[in-house]
Amino acid sequence: MAARAFMSSSSLSDDNLPDEALAARLFPGGGEMGRRIRALDWAQTQLGPVCTWPQSLRTAVSIMLGSRFPMMVHWGPELVQFYNDGYSRILQDKHPGALGQPAEPWWREMWPFLSNIFDPVLRGESTFFENGLVLPNRQGFVEEAYFTFSHSPIHDEAGNISGIYVTALETTTTVLQQRRLALLSQLTSQTALSARPAEAAQHLMAALATNTDDIPFALLYARPATAPEAELRAWFGLPAGEPAAPATLPAQPGQVGWPLAEALAANAPLLIESLAERFASWPAGDWPELPTKALLLPLQGGTTSTSVRHVLIVGLSARRPLDAAYLDFFNLVTDYAGRALARAAAAHEAQRFNQTLRETNASLDSFVHIVAHDLKGPVTNLQSLLDVYHEEAPGPTQDHVMSLLGQEINRLSGTMQGMLQVLYTQHGAAVPAPELVLFAEVYATVQAEVADLVHQQLGQLVANFQAAPSVRYPRLYLESILKNLVHNALKYRAATRPPVIQVQTRRQGAAVVLTVADNGRGIDLDRDRKRLFQPFSRLTADGEGAGLGLHMIQTIVQHRGGTLDVSSTLGQGTTFTVMLPDAPPAK
Repeated sequence: MAARAFMSSSSLSDDNLPDEALAARLFPGGGEMGRRIRALDWAQTQLGPVCTWPQSLRTAVSIMLGSRFPMMVHWGPELVQFYNDGYSRILQDKHPGALGQPAEPWWREMWPFLSNIFDPVLRGESTFFENGLVLPNRQGFVEEAYFTFSHSPIHDEAGNISGIYVTALETTTTVLQQRRLALLSQLTSQTALSARPAEAAQHLMAALATNTDDIPFALLYARPATAPEAELRAWFGLPAGEPAAPATLPAQPGQVGWPLAEALAANAPLLIESLAERFASWPAGDWPELPTKALLLPLQGGTTSTSVRHVLIVGLSARRPLDAAYLDFFNLVTDYAGRALARAAAAHEAQRFNQTLRETNASLDSFVHIVAHDLKGPVTNLQSLLDVYHEEAPGPTQDHVMSLLGQEINRLSGTMQGMLQVLYTQHGAAVPAPELVLFAEVYATVQAEVADLVHQQLGQLVANFQAAPSVRYPRLYLESILKNLVHNALKYRAATRPPVIQVQTRRQGAAVVLTVADNGRGIDLDRDRKRLFQPFSRLTADGEGAGLGLHMIQTIVQHRGGTLDVSSTLGQGTTFTVMLPDAPPAK
């Protein structure tokens, strides 16, 4: 009883102190928030002077200030707020204005969420949430944040619930790190088995789409080194073809939309703000708030060199600030994505190279068979002719045998020259310089070479160069192209009619188109198109030769940036069409 009387008289004597002195007596220490609570004129708040506060409130505030764990106390019907230093860091821009103020006006953006927590606590229940999503407006925007927190009722002297104890630990950093690491793991697993760049791009986008909270949309553009535009290869979150996601992006600086050239030149992340204003209108999406910012991320190719540059455009969450952790995350995305695309490009190039090797090996196998066939006959004939030559006495018979020997030698020489010409074209000396060549002059050379053969076959060789009389092209190459095409037409003539070969030229933009059409036996293109231009490949067993002419022509034409195409109808004839870029005159 004596002790109880002493405490009562002490409490009464404290209440006689001025309010500021009483607050200092009740709430010593407590850091910044202890000083603010002691300095606040509580008489101007809904709780009134400190001297009128019940002991239960004084004890709750004292315990709160003495804790280093983030804590808040709500008191009274309006849930007036107290908090300590740890909680002030959680409040951010709401601090220090929230002190001594009713809760609802300061948490209006999330009041329905808080009401669902407060109501059961005011009925006497305690709550606990781990890594719960909270959406406060504490930095000027509604923010995605995560907390582990508990709420407990505070009873007053009469046993009624008059307040709420809140203990909270912000876990936003942990939750975001786990979520972002999960995306990077997805990125690695999704792209690990991509065999082609197109597949890698799609897998990359699928991985990014697993985290729309951090990346509400993404666009991947690819620009070959010399191309004037970049092409949209993969996307999500924006409809392709809209102004914000065009199929192509100009690679020149100063563009209104996405500044691709500036990002590639800087070779560093480029922040773009005010998206709706930049693109006049912004398509609707599934976002709770429209994204207002984006990053352009030039992707690096790792250790693999490539002529294609990629830029990944990623939308930024409207609910998260672009802080150091967010930027670090995108740096990792850039690194992972760049390596994945480079890996796929290298794998595709290796596959293409291996396929080329397989085709080359197949061609060499074919070449061995053809050469064995083509050389066996002449060698056997040469041996036989030499035997006859030695058996015959000098005279007309021996002279005729010598003539036949010369023909067989020429046949061998032609085969060897064809092989050397292919090697020269593919791997040989410097490319001849283009010059202004008249088609009529080249045609005259070829016509003189085949005149006897055309006469023997009762054929016709006609030409018309009026539409395009000349072209700037290496003369040696042009002669080889025309000669091989005319020889092919004569070689594969129809058995039932004399050959008719028509040579014409015409202009097509900056190029000249050369056509050589015949009325020969024709080609089954459905069956033989792929084999037609392969080296050492012949479509029939008729005639001689190593099957090198068309392959050599295609190699010459493609090396000069042109094209070689064919159309044919079985039994009616074939037309070869050669597109020759007309080189500008040398300066």
